[in-house]
Amino acid sequence: MNETETSPRVAFTRQDLLWWALISLFVGGLLGAGIVHLLQPAGPPARVDSGPLPVYGKVSAFQLVDSGGDPIDQSYLEGRVWVADFFFTSCAGICPMMSKHLVELQKKLEGVPEVTFVSISVDPERDTPERLRRYARHYGADPDRWWFLTGDRAVIYRLSQESFHLGVEEVPADQRTPDTEEVMHSSRFVLLDRKGRIRGYYEGEEAGVVERLAADIRRLLEE
Repeated sequence: MNETETSPRVAFTRQDLLWWALISLFVGGLLGAGIVHLLQPAGPPARVDSGPLPVYGKVSAFQLVDSGGDPIDQSYLEGRVWVADFFFTSCAGICPMMSKHLVELQKKLEGVPEVTFVSISVDPERDTPERLRRYARHYGADPDRWWFLTGDRAVIYRLSQESFHLGVEEVPADQRTPDTEEVMHSSRFVLLDRKGRIRGYYEGEEAGVVERLAADIRRLLEE
């Protein structure tokens, strides 16, 4: 075959290889993106906006003390829908944000007296009833609807870990730094129904948490 026949054929082959290379890169990119997506950790399950909320367990019996110094146990919450969180008054991290969220929720549900908010201190030695009263006044908490509880540390830690399934741990003094809190605790709100059953967990740092809580509280009130 002469050169005039060979040259165009060689040019076509090089162009063909170039196109295949480009296609391979494109397809490889798609496959790579898919693999990366598969390797990434799964996000939270999709929110279900219809039907009953799931049941995650039931809170066990407990006895604590409120900001008035009076004993409180789980029977005081029977027949109420309630939102619980764990905090301590000297916390400079997530606690002020969570308390502000509860202030917003208190306002949103102002005309719904059967809903109660329960904030339980994880630093009970310092969070006396008097100190809890000052904290409650600072945030404008309605004492009939927003309770601040303290009590025995072992009881509170067991309640957090075993009933609410939320982590809590005191940081040893030799491991504390200016940037660490004295107690590490969960930043989640927990929604409970009239029977003391856990019906939802809500991350206190997520945007829109107040709106989601308010919506699910109304769903529970309709059950």
